Amino acid sequence: MQEIEEKKSGRGGAREGAGRKKFAVKSYYLRATEEVAEILEAVEGSKSKFVNECILKAMGRK
Repeated sequence: MQEIEEKKSGRGGAREGAGRKKFAVKSYYLRATEEVAEILEAVEGSKSKFVNECILKAMGRK
C-alpha cells in the first residue's frame, strides 16, 4: 500500500508569534469609589497596566 503525500499550499493555519500577546493571568472586577474612578478615567493607555503597576509599587515590589 502506498502512502499519498499531501501537498501543502502554504495558506492558512497558525503562524508562530502571531496574535495578541498574553498580558494577564487572571481577571478581577472591582467597584471603584468616585475618587478612584476619576483617576482611572484620566489614565491614558491601559488601565489594567496602570492598576498592576500601582499595586506592585504599593507593596514594595517595584
